Amino acid sequence: MRMIKLSVFALMVFAVGMVWVGCSKPPEAEKGAAKKAMDAAFSAGADKYAPAELEAANKVWDTAESQMKEEKYKEAKESYIGAKAAFDKAAAAVEAGRRAAADQANAEKEATRKAMDAALSAGAEKYASAELEAARRVWDTAESQMKEEKYKEAKGSYIEAKTAFEKAAAAVEVGKKAVSDQAKAALKTLEGEWSKVRTTARKMEKKLKNKKQAWTADAKAIQEGLGKSKKMIASAPAEAKAKLDQLKTTIDKWEATFKEMAASASKAKPTKKKKP
Repeated sequence: MRMIKLSVFALMVFAVGMVWVGCSKPPEAEKGAAKKAMDAAFSAGADKYAPAELEAANKVWDTAESQMKEEKYKEAKESYIGAKAAFDKAAAAVEAGRRAAADQANAEKEATRKAMDAALSAGAEKYASAELEAARRVWDTAESQMKEEKYKEAKGSYIEAKTAFEKAAAAVEVGKKAVSDQAKAALKTLEGEWSKVRTTARKMEKKLKNKKQAWTADAKAIQEGLGKSKKMIASAPAEAKAKLDQLKTTIDKWEATFKEMAASASKAKPTKKKKP
């Protein structure tokens, strides 16, 4: 009877020992499985498209890691199992998060396109070209990110581009005034140059010969062009400035022509011989 009791006691001690050994063994398999699930979640893009789920999984993982350091292997085992399930959930949530991010990016794209159209309608291409070019570069970046399905980055770039297009639209008025001032100054200078060229033309009218028809046509075009440019400055200063630049080219051409004619006439004059 005594031997039977001792045998039972020995078996109980052995069983408890086995349980203790089992619980004292680090749960490396569970940890490895949780780590693989974590890597899979990150590879799927959970950090971008399922951040809340990933954060929850990371917390369970951190708990398991702390328990491992404290050699609470039984608790750590359960925590790693929970972490794996949480990382699997985060990976599964990525596709829905990606679709939501794509929808948000497309919404920002539409808002940015409206800002772009507004800037162009305001005249940014003529009066705020530097600001418009900067905005277009950001827009191109956003478009590239959309093609690469980097929706979160694209959303941020579209928001930045929208701000840049709004800045370009706001800069139009200042740019328009600057061009208007340039056009007014160019008109004043050109009117003075034109007056001098006409005076020269009157003096050399007899020498024009075969150039007279061309001069008459250009003179009429210049006179009308100056009048039109003057009226255009208030409403369309860029077009007025471009027109004045064209007129200047024509005026400069005739100024050079008259100088050549004057030089030729001077050489053609006979020189008087000195008396011996």
